[in-house]
Formats: sequence, structure tokens, C-alpha cells
Amino acid sequence: MPKTFENLAQRGVHYFLAAMPRFDAVKSKRATAKEQENAYNFIKEIYEKLYENPELLGLKIHPDDCFPDYWTPKKEKPDLKTRINSYVKSINNLIEAVYNIIYSGNADGDKITLSKEFYDVKSAMLKKLANFGIASEKAPEHLHFNFPEGTVKGLKLLALISAENSHKIREIHKHQTRAFTLFSHGVFNPEAPYTAEIFRGIFENKEAYGKLIDYFDSNGFIRVDNRESKMSVNCDIISLDYVKFYGKPEGRIKETWSSGNCSGVQITYDMTLESFTTIGVHIPFYREVLSNADKMKDPALRSFVSRHNECHVCNWCVRGKVKNPPKFITVDEKNLCTLFTFGYRFKHFYEGTWLPDEVGLLMDFIDELFADRRYIVL
Repeated sequence: MPKTFENLAQRGVHYFLAAMPRFDAVKSKRATAKEQENAYNFIKEIYEKLYENPELLGLKIHPDDCFPDYWTPKKEKPDLKTRINSYVKSINNLIEAVYNIIYSGNADGDKITLSKEFYDVKSAMLKKLANFGIASEKAPEHLHFNFPEGTVKGLKLLALISAENSHKIREIHKHQTRAFTLFSHGVFNPEAPYTAEIFRGIFENKEAYGKLIDYFDSNGFIRVDNRESKMSVNCDIISLDYVKFYGKPEGRIKETWSSGNCSGVQITYDMTLESFTTIGVHIPFYREVLSNADKMKDPALRSFVSRHNECHVCNWCVRGKVKNPPKFITVDEKNLCTLFTFGYRFKHFYEGTWLPDEVGLLMDFIDELFADRRYIVL
């Protein structure tokens, strides 16, 4: 059953609660496991308080709403995405302020002293922070913040880990992620499969989801947490990709609608949708796959053909020259278009529309087809 909310603000806040994985401590001299847990609970409680009372952050209350699926024309609800993005932006601004205070300030017990030279917190934000247990005092050149008991050491460690991970992602995967991304999710251990765990909690069919993830974990795919996304304004939306390259990686991982050189799967959270998640399938060198699709096994073949554009003799492929026959490829007795091949038909699926066996067979087919192009990422 789709989750319902009392208002639209709750839908926006729910994303942050859903994107909190289980607490996972790391060994560190900076903070004990208990101090890390205190920090994790502090972040989570911010979202819980906001969920119950969005007005603590000044979020405007609108009736709950969502798109039933990705294909619903956005003009039918022109304000929906804008309003949800405004909620997410406000919450991110709050968490970023907490992160900057912790990261840039000097800790002494439960107090943080912050030089205005590094980060000057505006009065409006100070009032909002007070609503979540962070009291402040102004001095001529400094700001003093009192945090809930036993949280500062864990928060300091969390901020340092989050900043370091952001830099590492830029170096390895060539895309941007905000320095406070892990901080906002309470993730101390970025090596753990935390995004996979988050989506496991969101998906209703745990068995099918588990089977899908097990396939990718055991077949040489690389897990990429929080690929750069432009789905929302001014925020990183939680995402999970598993990829396998056939040729040298082309910079950052592309969206699944853009036929790059990697196979795999892409799972993204979209709070404007009734189902919250979309599943996309990476298919490299799409036209080559299409040309060999008749060698594919069922049920992958049936699924592949059913999602492909059929030829409607529009003659775009022959530049409008109606005397020339259209360049379609016949697969399973259907004439499939070779020009408008990929589009978005393999990007936006929902839980239950892609079965793990179909995805696994399709990935196996691709791997066999392009075996001589496999690129091992060290």
C-alpha cells in the first residue's frame, strides 16, 4: 500500500528518515561507539521532530500530493516538485549549518566555539537551531554552541568522515557530492553498503530486492553510492548503482537513458512519486544489443522487446525519404526501431515491474556479448 502523509511537508521530511540506514560504528580514537550512536540519534531526532512538526523549520503546510507514476505530465501538478524541493532545500540548509558548525568549530565537552571569520551563522538560522536543542551565545568575534550531552565527539567524527568521503568520490567517480551528504544520513562507515540497506527498507518486496542485489554483489559489478543526481534542486538524492564497464569508464556514470559503456542497474529515490523509487537498467552499446537480441533467452527477451519502441514507419531513420525502407530490426516477430531505441523506456520502472531473473539474464547476455571489451576497474 502506498504510504500516505498528513501534509506535503511530511512527504519531504520522510525522505530524510527513510534515508537513515541502521547505525554502524567505526573504530576511532576520536569517538567511542556510544558517542557515535549519540550523534546518529541526534541527527535522526531532528528529522523525527520535523516530521511531527514541520513548522519548527518554517515549512509551509500544503495538502499531501504525488504523481502516480513517472509518466504523468508534470504540468498536471505544476507546483508539486517545486514545493517538495523547497522543503528539501530548507532541511539541507539546516543540516549543512550543523555540519559547518561542527566541522569548523573547536570542541570542548558539549560546547563548540566557532570563529565568525570561518562561518557566520545568521540570526534566523540560530533560532531554527534552538528548536532542535542547539543553544547559542554570541560574542564579538565568536559564536558558542551548546549541543545535547554526549553528541559533540561523535558529530565531529561524522563531519570529518563525510568531508573525506566527498573528496574521495570526486577523485574516483568524477562527480560531485556535498561534503555533508554522509553527515545528513548518519553514516560513519562509507565502505558499508548503506544505500543498498536503505533501499531494502523502502522496497516492499524484500525477497525480490534481496535477490536483485545478491546478483550484482556476486557477479563482478561495482557498487556506487549516491551518484550525482539532478532530480532535485540543491540536494543530493540517495541513489544506488551497480555497474560493469565494457571499455574505459567515460568520466562520471551516465543516466540509464543515455547509452554509455556500462551495464548494471540504477535505483533512485524520488519523493514526488507514489512508489518513491525508480529502477533503471544500464544497457551499453544499445544498438549492438538490439541487433543480437534474438539470441537472448526468455523471460529477458520478452521483457526487452515489450519495452522497446516498435517501428511506426515515421521515416526519421531515413531522413524523411519515404521511398527508402525504414531501418528496423525484427526481433521476436516485432519490428523494432533502430533510431528511437532507448529513450526512457529502460529508466523508469517500479517495484514489481522488473523481476530479478529478467535483469540477471539480460546482464549475463550483455556480459557474454561484450566479453572481449570487459574493463577491470582497479
